Amino acid sequence: MDDVNHWLDDRCAQAFWDQHKAAPYQELLRDTIRWAEPGPGQRWLDLGCGSGQLTAALWQKSQGQIGSIVAADCAAINQQAIERLQRRLNPPPLPGQIEFRRVNFSDGLYEFETASFDGIMSGLAISYAEHRDPQSGQFTDRAYNQLYHEMRRVLKPGGQLVFSVNVPDPNFWKVFWRSLGPGVRLGKPLRALWNGLRMMRYGAWLHREARRGRFHFVSLSAITERLTEAGFDDLRYRLSYAGQAYVVAAKAPAVALVKAA
Repeated sequence: MDDVNHWLDDRCAQAFWDQHKAAPYQELLRDTIRWAEPGPGQRWLDLGCGSGQLTAALWQKSQGQIGSIVAADCAAINQQAIERLQRRLNPPPLPGQIEFRRVNFSDGLYEFETASFDGIMSGLAISYAEHRDPQSGQFTDRAYNQLYHEMRRVLKPGGQLVFSVNVPDPNFWKVFWRSLGPGVRLGKPLRALWNGLRMMRYGAWLHREARRGRFHFVSLSAITERLTEAGFDDLRYRLSYAGQAYVVAAKAPAVALVKAA
């Protein structure tokens, strides 16, 4: 990535830092963590971790018994958020038990070995795996499709995958109005309004880029097709985030991947 892309990653990351306080995101967080089952000693990946809300939810659900969590994100500034988060967790994690890794998943998950995680969680992130054809200059879904296979590769047999993605053509106004009400009741109307308008501006940009094929807000049937092609089974879905996101759960089969000769 060049310096301009680094700056854009950090600006986008900061735009989401307060989102976890909004009612729609709290709904999404509850719906996502409900399907995760982190066991004692297990290793989990929070892919596209942002400020680490799913990382914290995993930690709390396991009561600190999870072995380790890798919080991965393309925005380097989120390392600061993960470090602050760790200081608030109870029980406090041991050194190295929660680790931030800078990962551009559009390039795959080559940083991680095959069958190295017991579970993967991801919140509104994988739709942003992007690929531009070097010859035509057009965006394609190559990186997005490959990411499903990469998540399958790094999961152990029987490993869990739980993630959320926006619905096709998401209506961010619905998220905005659901976010604004709780902010007013909490006595912070100006901050709630500012954060909401900031997210609306970002949402408009996401819509434009999705229409160009850069990002991928796809149907449930398209998600199912990609999961099945990647080798996942035991698929489950629910609607969340003010009706603007799917929560999806799947499992890797309880047999090891066969390496190509």
